[in-house]
Amino acid sequence: MDYNHISSFLSGIKKNLFKNREYYEIIASIVERHIGLVINVKLIKIKGSIITIQSSPIIKNEILIHKEGILKDLKDLLLDKNFKDIN
Repeated sequence: MDYNHISSFLSGIKKNLFKNREYYEIIASIVERHIGLVINVKLIKIKGSIITIQSSPIIKNEILIHKEGILKDLKDLLLDKNFKDIN
């Protein structure tokens, strides 16, 4: 039996998972650079073009203050993704 088609399918899924993981790490590092606080990658959710970070109200306020700069840096770095909002 030939299992090459399953192998290539799973390889594609693995590639997408790693690509998404990279998005989360890049988002966390850019937010950290702007607000000066460490963001756990597990607290970041992406739905369409909106990024949500589950955190305390203090961190959310800092993100809101630096929102334009964060989104600009994300746009400059991630050319294939266009995030419209972060909260």
